[in-house]
Amino acid sequence: MKTPAPTTDPVMGRSPGPAAEAGEPQVAGDHQPAALNLDSAEFAYRRGSLLTLLGAVLIVSVITLSVQASWEVTLADQALLAALAVKNAALFWWLWRSPRALRTVGLIELAIQSVTVVLRLYLTLHSPPGYHGLGGFAPWMIFSYLVAFLVLPGRQAATVTGVQFMAMLAVIAGYSLNPQIDPAMKAGLGNSLLQTVLMHATFIAYLALQQRLLGQFVNAVLHARQEATLAQLDVLTGLPNRRQLSSWLDEWLTRTCPEPGEPLSVILFDLDHFKRVNDTYGHDVGDEVLRHVANILRRSVRQGDRVGRWGGEEFLILVPGDAQAAQVVADRLRQNLRRTPHLRAGVQTVSCGVAQTHAGERTSDLLRRADEAMYAAKNAGRDTVSIAV
Repeated sequence: MKTPAPTTDPVMGRSPGPAAEAGEPQVAGDHQPAALNLDSAEFAYRRGSLLTLLGAVLIVSVITLSVQASWEVTLADQALLAALAVKNAALFWWLWRSPRALRTVGLIELAIQSVTVVLRLYLTLHSPPGYHGLGGFAPWMIFSYLVAFLVLPGRQAATVTGVQFMAMLAVIAGYSLNPQIDPAMKAGLGNSLLQTVLMHATFIAYLALQQRLLGQFVNAVLHARQEATLAQLDVLTGLPNRRQLSSWLDEWLTRTCPEPGEPLSVILFDLDHFKRVNDTYGHDVGDEVLRHVANILRRSVRQGDRVGRWGGEEFLILVPGDAQAAQVVADRLRQNLRRTPHLRAGVQTVSCGVAQTHAGERTSDLLRRADEAMYAAKNAGRDTVSIAV
């Protein structure tokens, strides 16, 4: 027997809708266990980090402009700081209002930063006097590397940062080999340039390694979540198994009901004459029939209902609502089964027992009443619904 790949929402026990298939976030009820959506979490992390960087540079620019009267800040630097503040304010506002613009905003910021770093380095080295280092902008030269690794995949980010680093090396090499530059000035800047190159190389290597480790961590978490999910699924039908259903039931009954003032009902049903199917067609066809019923079950329940395989040919449905609402769900299931016969085993019928929760009732008592109602349905001729008292 082949184990089918789960095609259901393991939490709801239903086939994912168009929104889920498109990768859009799904809205779950209060009782749905929190699902770790790593894509959303990683996106929020990257967007929040870029917003923080843009906001920090904006604040630094404003502070520097506010104290320029006390410091010797050239008009060119004042204009550059003002432009930087406007640019960061605009990008911050854009990304804040339009989260989907993360990549666009990041690439714009990356392009501006990379070009500015290389150009500013060239102008600094070729604008005497240069004995006092690379100026106040030197610590911010690594800013573009952070942006690259936030908005690009690891290899692309490494390539882009590598190109910027090589451009900087070309500028420094051109400066060092230029015979027209004062040797004393070269000597004065030699250590600063060396430390800058080493720091940039170290920072790029660190970010690349961190990105790789982050990817390994995410894969490990995804694998662990997949293993945990499979432990709560029935391998034959892909529906939640008895362990998951019991957990939901205990949670719901502990909290009394799904919503304050709303009752909870369960539908316990099994396939009529299923042993006859196995005896006549074999267990492989019996497994096909169970999967056939599971697929129809997914299409028969409402949004918010939860379904699973209880064991053998028995299935359980958790219905937020009273016994009458559960009976409607059970009747819809029976009708859909009659309309959709199995290709080999023919029409399948089910006997359903419905039980509505009582105040303070234990899980075992609720299931016992549903089981008694299911057998009452069988004794009434099968292919029917019986409601427990």
